[in-house]
Amino acid sequence: MKIALVELSESHEECMFSQVSFLADAGHEVSLYIHPKIDVESYKEFAIPIFRYDFDALSKMKRLPLQLKLVNHLKTFDKVIFNTASSSKSLRNVVVFLNGYKTECIGVVHHVRKLNKSFTQKIISTKIKKYFTLSDALKNNIQLKDKSLKLESFYPIFFPSTEKVRLSKKENEVWICIPGRVFFDRRDYQFLVEKLSQINIPKLLKFIILGNINNQDGLKLKQQLEKHQVSDAFVIFEKFIPNSAYYSYLEHSDFIMPLLQKQDKNYIDSKITGAFNLAFGFKKPLLFHKFYEVIPDLKANGISYNDANFENILNAIANRTIEIPSLYQDKKWSYEYQQKKYINFINS
Repeated sequence: MKIALVELSESHEECMFSQVSFLADAGHEVSLYIHPKIDVESYKEFAIPIFRYDFDALSKMKRLPLQLKLVNHLKTFDKVIFNTASSSKSLRNVVVFLNGYKTECIGVVHHVRKLNKSFTQKIISTKIKKYFTLSDALKNNIQLKDKSLKLESFYPIFFPSTEKVRLSKKENEVWICIPGRVFFDRRDYQFLVEKLSQINIPKLLKFIILGNINNQDGLKLKQQLEKHQVSDAFVIFEKFIPNSAYYSYLEHSDFIMPLLQKQDKNYIDSKITGAFNLAFGFKKPLLFHKFYEVIPDLKANGISYNDANFENILNAIANRTIEIPSLYQDKKWSYEYQQKKYINFINS
């Protein structure tokens, strides 16, 4: 079967590799249609055609011919999977144009609530009738108003094999990794910095800010670390981190810390953060605020903290006296389980 995987934005690249792998291993003929800024190095092992489309830099008048060109490509496929099936006007137009063809369209929805509340999403759903969510909880927590839609969950938690990078990690040192670009509206860096400035930070603890800090928020974070005199407890990166180094830091980390803003209900019933899937993929325990303990995947595979016990939790982690649950015991964390579930829904 001929299948196209499409990502028109720069976002959510981390969800693509698992899907390409699932489809290729199932014997499907896969092509990628992606934004030019997406790194294609990871997909060379599959020897698949890759086409780049960039609507961002074009005027509205120039976008339309390019959208029609893309539609003429996609209409030749049996199925088209949109890795980000929302938000973009270009995506909306492409999907609407595909309504005139038999090609089946399937989407990954990154903000589940949009299926019920977004007018643009309703237009997209005139063609896309099958959606993937990125966790079981997101699938189970929503009652779809449009009964013609089908919903399934999958976990894109499998990543390419890359060259290992030798890292300097001291004996008994504990790395708490905070992956992703630095944005204060997404992560509660202020809580972390202020808490650390008020305690005696265990010398064995290192917080890895695993993202390029060369943006406005990143430089602000660097200033705060220096101001509160906690820089020695952090590892930061002032340039792009190659995948080989990125994945090596994840492999050597002891905990993944999403550091979400406290009490952001969106992460309970509508979306996930990529830090969850990195923890699941690398089988690392999560360190998260107690507010998010209602998320079953986190509660089963991590340690929660609150404002009052944060120092005690860090000390227990540093002393290795923290009680960590038996991690990733469910069969759903296996490649075979996720691939079968994904392919079955594609074929349904």
